[in-house]
Amino acid sequence: MQRDPEAWDNPLEFQPERFMRDAGKVEYKGNNYNFLPFGSGRRICPGISLAEKMILYVVSTLLHSFEWNIPHGTTLDLSEKFGLVPKMQEPLIAVPIAKYSSSGHYL
Repeated sequence: MQRDPEAWDNPLEFQPERFMRDAGKVEYKGNNYNFLPFGSGRRICPGISLAEKMILYVVSTLLHSFEWNIPHGTTLDLSEKFGLVPKMQEPLIAVPIAKYSSSGHYL
């Protein structure tokens, strides 16, 4: 179904980055059927609007509930390596430390 060579370069290869190449030109909520694996038009994932709303609350809860540090003895290196999508030279490892001593604060 999603193997149309007119829509995709090398359609038989696993290339998840293909969805990021023209991300500004294509609206996944519209009727662009190149994004059919994710649903489109009337058949789009029904939970997408919930996910868009909930991500703000999930991230803010993580920031509020934990202190975030880097592992002891490491330095923070924000240098990037060149590529289709900018990536860090060294992966960022963040260690969460609970702010509250009682688990009842997290309910």
